[in-house]
Amino acid sequence: MKQISILILLFFAPTMLVAQEFYGGVLGGFNGSQIDGDFASGYNKMGMVAGTWIQRDLSRNLYWGMEIKFNQKGARVMPTNKNNNHKYVYRLNYIDLPVLLGFRYEYFSVFGGLSYGYLVSKSGYDNFGYDPVVQNDDIADWEVGFFAGMKVDFDQISTQYWASKMMLELRFQYSMISIDQRHDFFWLAHSVGQYNNVISTVLYYRFDWAGLSK
Repeated sequence: MKQISILILLFFAPTMLVAQEFYGGVLGGFNGSQIDGDFASGYNKMGMVAGTWIQRDLSRNLYWGMEIKFNQKGARVMPTNKNNNHKYVYRLNYIDLPVLLGFRYEYFSVFGGLSYGYLVSKSGYDNFGYDPVVQNDDIADWEVGFFAGMKVDFDQISTQYWASKMMLELRFQYSMISIDQRHDFFWLAHSVGQYNNVISTVLYYRFDWAGLSK
């Protein structure tokens, strides 16, 4: 947990120094995820996303930002007649620290960036219950990924007060390095590695920092 404490300190340090130049808040939403390279397919593993975010405008249209969030990933085998009703759920819980650069146009923006993830816990479940083998597998305790997505600013499409505080995001994220420690970069060994493949829908709430600082 020492690594997580360091990440949190590094994340909030800029806001302590120049809070008046940043804006931010909290976020929450859901993932649909799969692991490319395993025996399952489809975004069948649902998970939760929750955390905090900060941004700073570089110009009228350009901005950069950072987040720290709890991110549930993994894979799920859905029971069907073809697989003899076999069920398997593989859960990977990360603390993610994404850094992004975005371009804003009217009521929406597009963005992309890189993310470092620290694996907090992992577990597996099948038709018979908990799978203890998961605790000794070769999944790395960290992840580096790239992502891209789009945000919609509600204040551009509604005059209600709540709209000035809310944004809705759709994001795609993919591992740059195999999370299976036996393999390397995805463009060198994609056929044998394993890679988190995640689509997220997240709601952002913006704090009134000027009011909080009074």
